[in-house]
Amino acid sequence: MDGRLRIGLIGWGTVGSALGELVLRGPLPLELARIAVRDAARERVSALPPGVDIGPADVVANDQTLAAVVELAGGTEAPHTWARTALERGAAYVTANKALLATHGGELAQEARRGGGALLASASVGGGAPMIEVLEHLAATRQISRMRGLLNATTTFICSAMGAGRSYDDALREAQAAGYAEADPSFDVEGRDAAQKLAILASVAWGAWRPERDVATRGIVGLALPPGRIVRLVAEADEETMQVRPMELDAGSALASASGVESVLEIEVEGAGLFRVAGPGAGGQATAGAVYADLARLVNGERPILFGGAP
Repeated sequence: MDGRLRIGLIGWGTVGSALGELVLRGPLPLELARIAVRDAARERVSALPPGVDIGPADVVANDQTLAAVVELAGGTEAPHTWARTALERGAAYVTANKALLATHGGELAQEARRGGGALLASASVGGGAPMIEVLEHLAATRQISRMRGLLNATTTFICSAMGAGRSYDDALREAQAAGYAEADPSFDVEGRDAAQKLAILASVAWGAWRPERDVATRGIVGLALPPGRIVRLVAEADEETMQVRPMELDAGSALASASGVESVLEIEVEGAGLFRVAGPGAGGQATAGAVYADLARLVNGERPILFGGAP
């Protein structure tokens, strides 16, 4: 052993491969010991690194020699099993999987406490914008009164295009052509992506885990928007309520000026005013950088548990 932190990585897509490059060439004392992918033989834009064990995800989760399991695969059912397995044996589970956290976050926090593990997920909301970190800092005051923000780049792009005169259908096609929307954009345009992110942020802000099902959600599907109007899909919450819905904004506001993949979160703190966090909310490098920052905390001896105060 050379003192490096041994990690296993589940997923080698855009974010996973960017993280792998950071782990292999970055300054932290990390060893990429195992990688799990669905099909090791498939040709990839970023080749799997030589000399690293490639195998099933359940093997990575069960490997007693790994100090941390990094999961960048997405979904809920299988990652739920992997997370429980890793946390039960006292490992750290690091993820960007917002669906997992918005569905099972409270349970996983309890598992981490019981097993002596750690649960980190800075990349699950905001991509390269440190929204969770800022909220954790402000939450210590117990004075956060409200938050609101733009948490989904696809709908920001579509609403901006509609405000410039395009129809919903034309704006959606432009978003798909620009790479901001998937071939099936329903998860974004129906508001679920923003709702999952909001549930995670609200859980951090007020110290009790809150699931996605508690978010009152209305997306932008079929939205008719006259040219010149500034409407965005806004996520907002206080200690009692959470909602995601299209809202008209003042032209001079920070939310109205956001464009492209920029995410913005505004946090109101009693007696301290308004705090704002903004940055690229998507992209492999930005998201991988947030995961790498979580690994830095583990290298420094920290054992954080996201939603650690949640019942």
